[in-house]
Amino acid sequence: RSFTFVASSFIPTRQDKMSSSLASSLESLDGAAATADNNEGIQIICAGLGRTGTMSLTEALNKLGYKTYHYLDFTHQYAWAELADGKKTPQEIVQLIAKDGYNATLENPTCDIYQDILAEYPNAKVILTVRDTPEKFAKSWKTLFDTMILTEKKFTWKYPSFFGYIPLFANLKKIRYFMGTTHLGLNPGDLTHGWREKGDEWLGQQYTRHNEHIKANVKPENLLVFNVKEGWGPLCKFLGKDAPPEDEPFPNVQVNTTESLLELRRSFRTVTYMWIPTTITLGATTIFLAKQLMNLWTSTRMAGSSSSSSSSTTTLKD
Repeated sequence: RSFTFVASSFIPTRQDKMSSSLASSLESLDGAAATADNNEGIQIICAGLGRTGTMSLTEALNKLGYKTYHYLDFTHQYAWAELADGKKTPQEIVQLIAKDGYNATLENPTCDIYQDILAEYPNAKVILTVRDTPEKFAKSWKTLFDTMILTEKKFTWKYPSFFGYIPLFANLKKIRYFMGTTHLGLNPGDLTHGWREKGDEWLGQQYTRHNEHIKANVKPENLLVFNVKEGWGPLCKFLGKDAPPEDEPFPNVQVNTTESLLELRRSFRTVTYMWIPTTITLGATTIFLAKQLMNLWTSTRMAGSSSSSSSSTTTLKD
């Protein structure tokens, strides 16, 4: 900014005021442009399956200014559950996502309806995230769903879980059973649970089938096959965005790593097996304290009654 030094004070000059006004106008225009971009609907479809670097890509797209819809917005859980139950259409889900201002979708379950999103937004760019090999995908996918299944089990004395009775977890179970039932044509629950009987090779084949389906149904100029190890370069070129400074590495999100999922699995089991003894202990403590208070109250009343009786006797003698 331009300043004139007067009487030991910095006073803005006329030029400074004009510059500020111009800057404010430009900022308003930029804000309007950003708002317009957000109102264009869904611009990016990350059609890769989960466990293919979608969390890291989510963070990268956030840095590039997109509003990302990774997995799902939990306020939309009931709508997705109704889709799984056949009570809503994919088009209604797409409209809900766009209405709430998201312009980039990632992972399941949105990749299960990627064709419906493309039908609504044919100019959207599609990013297919991939792993190094189908085997690496299968190993990571199994770790995730061996953890998530713990939230689906209903109460038994062998596994006294209450998670299955919580509406959020019940809805997420429906959504997981929906995955793989669209263009892959699998039975409900096969992709997320069926691999336990069908084997790792089968799971790797579904990963390959999914990827090939996208390559066959998306125009090559609108498709980027992307391994997050490739970094900013291919992504920014595809999106027409300036790459961040060279000293800013591509995000490597560690939220859903194998280690963190194993820790989450241990937490689920701890909560499952500890709530009963904890509840019994709290109940026993409550009963004990209640009895102690009752005894104290009874003793106080008896003492008060005895004192009153003694006082009455003294009065009679007088």
